[in-house]
Parts: sequence; C-alpha cells; structure tokens
Amino acid sequence: MRSLARYAVTNAVTRAMLSELLTKQDFAALLRAASVQDTWNALRKTAWGSELPEDGKLDPLSVEKRLRETTALRFKRSIRMLTGPPENVAALLLSRWELDNLEFALRLWHGKDPSLEALLSYPLFVHEIPVVEIIAAQTIDEVALALRHTPYLEPLSASAGRYKEKHSIFYVEVALEKDYYHRLLVAIGALGGMDVREGERIVGAEIDMLNLSWLARLLQYYEVPASDLADAMIPGPSDLSRQLATPGLTPGTLDELSGRFLSGRLSKEGRGLSSLEQVSLLEYLVSEMAVVVAHNLLARYPFSITCVFSFYLLKRVELKNLCAVFAGKACGLSENDISTRLYGLG
Repeated sequence: MRSLARYAVTNAVTRAMLSELLTKQDFAALLRAASVQDTWNALRKTAWGSELPEDGKLDPLSVEKRLRETTALRFKRSIRMLTGPPENVAALLLSRWELDNLEFALRLWHGKDPSLEALLSYPLFVHEIPVVEIIAAQTIDEVALALRHTPYLEPLSASAGRYKEKHSIFYVEVALEKDYYHRLLVAIGALGGMDVREGERIVGAEIDMLNLSWLARLLQYYEVPASDLADAMIPGPSDLSRQLATPGLTPGTLDELSGRFLSGRLSKEGRGLSSLEQVSLLEYLVSEMAVVVAHNLLARYPFSITCVFSFYLLKRVELKNLCAVFAGKACGLSENDISTRLYGLG
C-alpha cells in the first residue's frame, strides 16, 4: 500500500507529460525547416511552444543551453512529489542536467571562450553551479575551490593532476562522469526489489550510450594511447560496459567486442567496417534498443519508479536529438544527413 501511495501521483503526472514528447512527425517538420530560425519557429508549434521565447538568441551555444534547461525543468516537474530513497534517486537523475551545465562551463573556461560570459545564468536544479567563480578562476585548483560546496569537488580535485599533465579537460569530464554514475547506481541499489533491476536497465543503457560516444570521440579526435581507452570508460551494470571498462582494451579487442555484439546485425558487405564505424553502428543500435526498453517498461506495473526512469531516458534522448537538429542546421547539413544522427524515432 505504501508503494502505491509513494508512486501514484508521480506516475500520474509523468504519464500525462509523456504526451509532450516530440513525435516522429514533429522531428520531420524540424528537419524540413530551411534555417535555424525556421527550425526554432517549428519547435515553438509543438508542446515546447509555451516554454520557448519567440525571439531568443539563436547562436548554437544559446540554443543548446535553452534546450538543456527546458528538458531539465520538465523532468523536475515530474518528480516533485517523490520522497525518501526514490527522491534521492530522482534528484541524482535531475543533476545529470546540472553536470551537463558544469561540463559545458568547464569546456568554455578551458578554451578561454568569451561566449561564456553570455551564458552566466543557470537555473538551480539540485546544487548551485558557481559559474562566475569558475570564470574568474586562473587554475584548475581554483575551479575546484569554487565547487567546494558541491559533490563535484572530489572528482575534479582528483583529476586536476592529470589535467595539468595533459592540459585536456577531457580527463576532468571522465572523472566527473564516473563519480556521478557511481553515486547514482549506489542510490538505485538502496531502492530494493524490482526498482533496482529496472533502474539499472535504464541507467545501464545510458552508460552504454555514453561509453560508446566517448569511444567514438577518442578514436576520431583525441590522441589517446590504446592502453588508456579502458580508463576513459564508465563502469556500468551491463555486459557491454563491463567489458569496455576492462583494462587492456585496444583497437583489436574493440573490433572483437564490436563483432560479438553486432553479430547477426551486419551484412556480409558490412563486416569490413573500421573500428570507428563499428562503434558508431553499435552506439546507434544500443540507443535504439534503450528507447524500446523505456517504452516497454512504461507498459508494465505502474506503481513503481520505472515510469520516472523511462521518462528520464526519453527526455535525454529527445534533448540529444534536438541538439543534433539545431547543430546540423547551423552547420548547413542536409535533411538526410541530420536524420541519420537521430535516435528512437522508428
């Protein structure tokens, strides 16, 4: 009975908000738009319309920031009635957007990007991110000091030495991501029963997607030694992420791993794909399957935290798709090129 009362209101609110998720037809309209402004106007004709200004700043950084904040605030509305251990988990899920903002600010700080000053205002999700102090920081140690009242102090301090050695914010982001998902999985474990199993399925899928995205970046843009690949992977509950995070991961073992997980899904002609192409295909398949899992879980027993986890993942995928659309429009990509970067719209 207590379980029914714990989740009844949250599930009712969250299920009502599912109708606000963008449809395949909505994304088709965004893709047909001729410019960033036209895409923005098309998005305002959807369920997003009431939360988007008519004449907002439409440079890529401002658009991405607005999309992040809007998806976060919608998720925040869906979890506001939770209490106890479920509230702790929901707060950690919400802080995923907060971590996005922190990493965004750190990249701009590291690159000395003057655009940061136009993006100073961040809504409070769970912990206040002291962006003004981060901007004023001269060193990574001063950045860590600015975060002293947040849970991000410890992982940032632990990665400061690597940052100084390599002068790459990548190592700081990896430390922050590993710490975040460790804390989230511990909190999920405190729920007990079916909530643990289904929560780990959703969060495990997100970790898989993130690891594969990191891996693609490492293979394409970063000169990271093969011996360091596993160090950049986030340990997760799935078999895929456990193997990716195993020491000794190399491009050769990556090819073997990709082949095993893609077995039966590649045509004979497609089996000569490069490591990067295999990782990209695997990322696409994992993302598609994660969306299917989220929808399937929504159709099951309603009085559990499953609805929250599923809505969380669907909002995160929607955010990723919207960022891909607007970035593609800003870069002048074709409708077809952008559509190949979208997930979960089948």
